[in-house]
Amino acid sequence: MQGRVQFGEAMEALRVDVDVLGGMAQQAVSAAVAALVDDRTRAAAVIEGDDRLDALFVALEERAYSLIAQQAPVARDLRFLMAALRVMADFEKMGDRAVAVAKTCQQEWQRESRTIRLLGRMGDLALALVVDARRAWLDQDLVLATTLSGRDAALDTCYRALVAHLLVQTGPFASSLALHAHAAGRNLERIADHAVMIGERVGYLLTGDPSALEAEIR
Repeated sequence: MQGRVQFGEAMEALRVDVDVLGGMAQQAVSAAVAALVDDRTRAAAVIEGDDRLDALFVALEERAYSLIAQQAPVARDLRFLMAALRVMADFEKMGDRAVAVAKTCQQEWQRESRTIRLLGRMGDLALALVVDARRAWLDQDLVLATTLSGRDAALDTCYRALVAHLLVQTGPFASSLALHAHAAGRNLERIADHAVMIGERVGYLLTGDPSALEAEIR
């Protein structure tokens, strides 16, 4: 009985610590968006902080695998641990994408007002999805988790508008603008995709329905 209690406590601690990792990813995305829109100096902190995020990810991954090896969990406990491994990987990848945006911010390219507004809008939408993906995971909130996929459509629409806008740019700086802005937009779009996948992983954890993982095969 005591072993079962300790296992439950370890699972609870892992749930909370995965959210800590999510908080680091959220902070990285927020700072990267700010660097993109109005404060390029924030890019360096995003890049420098990635090693700490990666170190926590590795520690949590090792802890989850240890729990699987030691406890041989089944049913919902196993689903939880597998979901935790995938969710922490999504948060780590969000951090990597935030670093990519920050590195784009550090490059020299001609900013253009409508492009920056579109990127800022994408950043706001992506960040909101990250925030709610964290909350869905921490609270194990099925209702919130299932809203994320539908909300991603607004960001996809904005991304298409960005691409269309970049395609009609002309002048000596157009190619550089298109290259860098598209890279930033693509990374923001992928951050949102990882948030959606977290929602779907939470859905699978809580329901056991594999159709909840549709984002992984799209």
